[in-house]
Amino acid sequence: MLNIYNQKNNNHDGSLSAAVTPVKKVKVDAGRFEDVTGEFSSTQFKRSFWYVTHKVLIYKITVGVLIALSVVLWIFGLQRWGDYVVNGIQADIALYKNLTGFPDYTSIHEHYAPRPIQIAGTNAYVGGSKTFDLVAEVSNPNKNFIVHFDYYFVTGNQKTPTQKGFLLTNESRPLTYFGFKDGDPGGLNLVMENLVWKRINAHTVLNPGAWQNDRLNFVVKDFSFSEPQTTSGITASVIKFNITNNSAFGYRDGLFVVGLLDNGGLVGVMPLILKDFKSLETRSVDLRNFSDNLVISDVQLFPLIDIYNQDVYLAPER
Repeated sequence: MLNIYNQKNNNHDGSLSAAVTPVKKVKVDAGRFEDVTGEFSSTQFKRSFWYVTHKVLIYKITVGVLIALSVVLWIFGLQRWGDYVVNGIQADIALYKNLTGFPDYTSIHEHYAPRPIQIAGTNAYVGGSKTFDLVAEVSNPNKNFIVHFDYYFVTGNQKTPTQKGFLLTNESRPLTYFGFKDGDPGGLNLVMENLVWKRINAHTVLNPGAWQNDRLNFVVKDFSFSEPQTTSGITASVIKFNITNNSAFGYRDGLFVVGLLDNGGLVGVMPLILKDFKSLETRSVDLRNFSDNLVISDVQLFPLIDIYNQDVYLAPER
């Protein structure tokens, strides 16, 4: 039988004729790569070669980063859960208890409600022969509310007719009733009813005080007072002054209460109406007062013009 393993073995000893030569590892220099086709550059080869030789290391680094990130997230989660177990459960119980109660909205409403009108006092001044002018000095302490109301005076068993009134924001002025004839008004009291408060819209009027002052800018000059004189059998004091409308607005009915002052104190009141009082116009005022022994050193104007009502204004001149 032909022995194919030994036919070239001259020694006929059944052993291989030569020993197997070991393979020598050769270090590959990727920098010497040259692509003769021009389809695979040396740079691309270097990057590919680096990835192939380092992909095991990249895999290990990626796995290590993910493991570290997982450990950090687990530690953070366990910490938060531990904090909830220690503190959060008690906080939730307290929150549930608070939700079972209701706040006192009545007290909150009172906090934002307007403060009541202040009444400084009432008085009666001689207005003429056997008549009195009733006066109550009132003020609105609110800077964002105006108020409309009905009012009347009560003295003894007598009651004056009901009148309409209003007060602008932060306004202080007298409420009056002229020509009371029913005896001596002793024990005088003011009664105010049907109060309607209106909040000023801040989007329309940002600063109500300055807004009002711009529109109620009236200046009094050239004041003079003459003590009571008798003319044609009528005795009266003469009060004269000039009033200028320094605002940019004209008014259909310029209604005023003229306060008569003596050394800064109020000693009497008189009504004044100036029809169609135009902007920058000056009017001469001549008043007669029939009170006995009246002495005044100055006057003060109290406008009765509801400047929040557009009907009080004159149309602009063209």
